[in-house]
Amino acid sequence: MLKRIGVMTMAAIFAATFAAAQEKKAPEKADTKPERAEAKAAPEPVGQPINVRIEVSITDQTGTGTPAKKLVSMIASDRNQNFIRSSASVLVKNPNNPLVQNYRNVTINVDARPTVVAKEPTKVHLVLGLEYLPKAGGNQEEMEPGMAQLSERLALVLESGKPMVVSQAADPSSDRKITVEVTATILK
Repeated sequence: MLKRIGVMTMAAIFAATFAAAQEKKAPEKADTKPERAEAKAAPEPVGQPINVRIEVSITDQTGTGTPAKKLVSMIASDRNQNFIRSSASVLVKNPNNPLVQNYRNVTINVDARPTVVAKEPTKVHLVLGLEYLPKAGGNQEEMEPGMAQLSERLALVLESGKPMVVSQAADPSSDRKITVEVTATILK
């Protein structure tokens, strides 16, 4: 048994020595270049000391009725993520059982990350996220199937101070239309 262990140990040492010798003997090519380090992505530049006012105007209209307008405004610094969360609970009446009271959340959530374009300092690259779950039209909030909800994420290039309609969405269950207009103004 000891003889067998000794032979196996000697075989392992011999194999390791042979492999190391082969690595040393491998011929090198004369014109080999040193291996280049993998290209690393440059870190994102630090934002400029500039603020941008962002205004998001939401127009919500059903048919030919009077449109409801909502405005969300914020000031964000260059290359920084900002967000606004606005929500409420609305009493929802059940026409089949007036004694039952339920509540439904309504929300307007806006995420914005402006970047002042270095080569064109009157333009703003804006990454915008919007979630809008509105109250039903009219004075009474009642249970409605398919309540409208808008969720979007957009990447835009805007001229400073000029409003732009960035989306128009139709409610898939009614003749409701939601229009979103955005203005980004560089503040100096």
